[in-house]
Amino acid sequence: MAVIEQKYTRLLSLLAGYDKIAVAYSGGIDSTLLLHSAQTALGAANVIALYAVSNLNSQISIEATRQTFKKHFPKELRIREVELFPLTWKEVVTNTDERCYFCKKRMYTALRSTMAIDNCYTLADGTNIDDLKERRPGLRAIRELHVLTPYIDAGLTKQEIRTIAKMQGLTNFDLPSNSCLATRIAVGKVIDQQTLDVIELAEQFLHSLGFHGCRVRPKNDVTVVEVQSSQLGEFIERSNRIEVQHYFQSLHLPPVALSLKGR
Repeated sequence: MAVIEQKYTRLLSLLAGYDKIAVAYSGGIDSTLLLHSAQTALGAANVIALYAVSNLNSQISIEATRQTFKKHFPKELRIREVELFPLTWKEVVTNTDERCYFCKKRMYTALRSTMAIDNCYTLADGTNIDDLKERRPGLRAIRELHVLTPYIDAGLTKQEIRTIAKMQGLTNFDLPSNSCLATRIAVGKVIDQQTLDVIELAEQFLHSLGFHGCRVRPKNDVTVVEVQSSQLGEFIERSNRIEVQHYFQSLHLPPVALSLKGR
């Protein structure tokens, strides 16, 4: 625990080195703790939350993000919602394996433009040490735009972030990681509004059954469903299985296959 506390002290020290800072905020635990830490280091008046809203976000996630912000942050801390239209971006819609790079670059460029309204020129992102272990094309955009990654500079992992968030009283400390709806669509398949809508409806239905943090991934001849590992047994119970099957059929989705890996 002492090591974690030292890393958190380092994080606060890094953030305190700026006069004013904007945080790319999504409502997840990484950005929530980063925003909380920036407020602790600089005071609410010197911190801005920037939330990129688009049709790649489900309505559930948008509302959850707003509620998380309202619950944890004072009125003095400003939040600006930046509306984006990624389905008009050809390089995103074509959905190559570099989609996240193009999307992140467009998104953070828009956030930077918005920051200028408040005379703020430092943007921070919640990328952590564990993210460096995976292939994340969006990281290239972050580096090219000189976005700060304080968690990396402080050496913080995802689990350490959750531990600190719990210590700081953030109620979403154990919230499952989330990502935009486009990540459910296989590389090479064009992203369109109809596919996004179907995925959102399918995941909303699973949420209504208690399977929060799930993923629905339509393939050519199968729909892969991912639920939390602890809920695999619950999902295959007869009542849930039949309900899911019938509802997914009504959405004209291919037959359902459960990922045994879980999330």
